[in-house]
Amino acid sequence: MKRLIAKINHLGLDGLEDPLHYRRVLFINSLSLVTIFVTYGVTVLIGIENLFPQFYVTMVGGSLFALVLYLNYKRKYRAARAYFLLLSVSTLILASFVAFEQGRFNETENILIGFMAVNYLLYDSKLRYIGFLIIYAVLMWLKFVKQGYMGNPYDFNFFINLQNTSILCLLIFLFAEAFRQSLLKAFMRLKDKDELLYSMIDSVPLFIGLVGKDLKYRMVNLSYERAFGMKRDKIIGSRLDEVLPPNILEKHQPLVEAALRGESPEFLELTELPDGTTFYAGGKYTPIKNDNEVVGVAVFVNDVTKLESARNKLDDANQSKDKLFSIIAHDLKSPLDLFEGLLAVSSDGALSQEDFFKYQKDVKEKVGALQDTMNTLLEWARTQLDGINVKLTDVDIREVVESNIDLYAELIRKKGILMEVDIPEGLKVWADKNHLKVSFRNLIHNALKFTPPKGTVAISAVGNGSYIKLAIQDSGIGMDKEKIASILKREFQSSSAGTEGERGTGLGLGLSLELLEKNNCKVSMSSQSGQGTRVEIEIPKSER
Repeated sequence: MKRLIAKINHLGLDGLEDPLHYRRVLFINSLSLVTIFVTYGVTVLIGIENLFPQFYVTMVGGSLFALVLYLNYKRKYRAARAYFLLLSVSTLILASFVAFEQGRFNETENILIGFMAVNYLLYDSKLRYIGFLIIYAVLMWLKFVKQGYMGNPYDFNFFINLQNTSILCLLIFLFAEAFRQSLLKAFMRLKDKDELLYSMIDSVPLFIGLVGKDLKYRMVNLSYERAFGMKRDKIIGSRLDEVLPPNILEKHQPLVEAALRGESPEFLELTELPDGTTFYAGGKYTPIKNDNEVVGVAVFVNDVTKLESARNKLDDANQSKDKLFSIIAHDLKSPLDLFEGLLAVSSDGALSQEDFFKYQKDVKEKVGALQDTMNTLLEWARTQLDGINVKLTDVDIREVVESNIDLYAELIRKKGILMEVDIPEGLKVWADKNHLKVSFRNLIHNALKFTPPKGTVAISAVGNGSYIKLAIQDSGIGMDKEKIASILKREFQSSSAGTEGERGTGLGLGLSLELLEKNNCKVSMSSQSGQGTRVEIEIPKSER
């Protein structure tokens, strides 16, 4: 019942930002409710006393006051004020005449003095004076009418009574004016403080809100308005479930309820707003206490997307570092252990010339692998320390491809791989020559590495508008879609052994993609497990 009365009492108040206007509407609603309850209470008493004319007047009057609440609910505030005063004065006039007719002169008309003060507080400008004088005139008129009904002369005592009533009205006027001025100053100070407070919280790059025990917003800054697509005056007074979308409400209502129990829950999560944008939200719910009782909850939310992104990059870098050191330890230690063993045997004089030639081939392969590993590591380290500086020139693409094929001639011969090169002579691109060499070397080596013996690696290039499209197709073991996606994202790749046990650093592919991107190249990959891999590179064509 209490909640229902409070809800009726707040009809029409949603969205009213002016505190004085808000209080006026609340005041009229409260008076109307009190009037309804009082008139119905009086109606019951009058009915018990068998005063039926008054019974009907009070019953109808109480019912008519409900229209004031309806007008405020429909936001017709001026009509509600005028109707309230007109109905109140009319009801008192009617009640006074009923009393006069029954010979009961009980000063009912003096209740109008209270409504003179009410009128003065409800209106601004000249209307408050006009309404005050009209009600005063009605009061004086009722005094004269009552005197006539009583059959008393309009003598000196009567005019003394009018004088005292007028002095009382004047005092009411002065009191109402003083109270009104004091009230206005208080509201102006409150408004200034609110404006200052909102100015402060609106300038802070945080989501700041205040939620009451009824889970309704009491205050929010502009960040809420922008994030949830609702005006601030609409958010204030609304419940959490009327503002927050379901995906956020599900996570945060339990946090608000925990704060209302005195806890201070924190959170860090990826949040999607109603407009589809996402960000990492980090924040805290803090209980607000009054005399050790929690009366509300303050929420502070910060956009920590950049910090979270930096943290993720740092985590990735640390993982890459661990993998890199693991690869370096394996790929450099293995050939060095072999060299150390050979040198130890040789120094003991136990290695014959025949044994030396037997190990020579193995040593040569290890040295080649070690050299390739060192070259890739040094090139990667240079890009990490100095950045990638691009020097664009005309580059003969066939020349770069053939120089890399020559570099791996021994591996091609050993595995019996058929190399097919279909690149027209004089086909030039606009790129950094050294970058293309490094990129092609890694991509060609990767194709050779995962192509089984007697397989095929085909390299072709054709003009395509303002680009040259270079394709490297192998008949190797292939990759699944997840692996391709990981490579194109330039995620660190663990070194995998080739079909003949060839090793690498795991840096080659990522380095190649990064260098190609810096040279305005576009790279795509397609592959299926067991059916080879195709890498296509679009390189800007030379303008000369």
